Amino acid sequence: MQLVWDLGMGGLEKLAIDICSHLPQDQFSASICVLHPGGAMESRIDSDLVDLLCVRQHCGNDPTVPFRLARLLRRRQVDVLHSHSWGTLMEAIFAAKLARVPAAIHTEHSTTDRRRRRIIAQRVGWGMVNQVVACSDAVADRMTNIVNYPREKIRVIPNGVDLEQFRLLEVPRSDLRGEFGLSGIGFLIGMVARFVPFKNHAGVLRALPRLHKAGIDAHLALAGSGPLHDQLKTLSEALGIMDKVHFLGNTNQTCRFLNSLDVFVSNSFSGEGLSLAILEAMACEVPVIATAVAEHPNVLDDGRAGSLILPENDDSLVEALLHLAKHPEVRSSLGQAGRQRALDRYSYDGMMVAYQQLYRREVGVAEVDS
Repeated sequence: MQLVWDLGMGGLEKLAIDICSHLPQDQFSASICVLHPGGAMESRIDSDLVDLLCVRQHCGNDPTVPFRLARLLRRRQVDVLHSHSWGTLMEAIFAAKLARVPAAIHTEHSTTDRRRRRIIAQRVGWGMVNQVVACSDAVADRMTNIVNYPREKIRVIPNGVDLEQFRLLEVPRSDLRGEFGLSGIGFLIGMVARFVPFKNHAGVLRALPRLHKAGIDAHLALAGSGPLHDQLKTLSEALGIMDKVHFLGNTNQTCRFLNSLDVFVSNSFSGEGLSLAILEAMACEVPVIATAVAEHPNVLDDGRAGSLILPENDDSLVEALLHLAKHPEVRSSLGQAGRQRALDRYSYDGMMVAYQQLYRREVGVAEVDS
């Protein structure tokens, strides 16, 4: 059972669904339990493969959650409880102990809570599970530096991308843009990210007028949703670029959207783990511009598989966008290098094998010959 806070749009949530959906059905029975139902990604679950369950958290620190979760674990005879990020850690630990679940695994994906009480709780909590996992070396290093948890006790299982699903499509880009209401656009920049502060959509919006002044008729397509939606629209109006910015909402056609772009941008200034959106863009041979934070330099092979820019630096972003807008051959080269990097280092199959082996190891079940 995967335990998540909710199934809103995000990489963590997508990963939990993908793990469950791709476990061999003849070897695993998979379910996802949410503490807050109604997330946008619930519709992506194939009910024939994965059971969606809920133990609703009624208040901030609902003391009944571990007990109700334990009853569910016992009823379903769960062997492995896999929790994700701080929001589910303590509930998972106590429920697993109450239900005598053989194995409790916890994965951290991005930010590490720096509040003193949370630091202590995380250090104690991580020590109570069978295995702590980080989705990247950068996250593991952050866990050690902030929480002082032993680095050697953290297993890194990098996020992987489905290279069959995410690939360069043999469809005219103009047709793909038409599907998203983006017909007739020259240079199209895209982002796939929640509208939250650390994703720094505002910096990309501020870049557009400077591109226009330089003679580049650039448009920005934003796939996602979040609390800053209205604020970003207001900023677009203030910058006089509302006709150049396209708010698409959440999409279940991410591969087709990525293939419609000239450039993909990740402008985060902190908090990233290993961005699935970046990996998916690379797999689709879309040139990536990303800030040099967290795992981004490693993912982009220090700039050989994508363009690295300074975080919170509009000049750096504009310079990179202008360079790619003026040099289509560089876009093509970076796109191909990104695809190869994803093939070499971030295969979906490799990630799934690592999780399956971890689950089996922790419950003492031998590998099944294929």
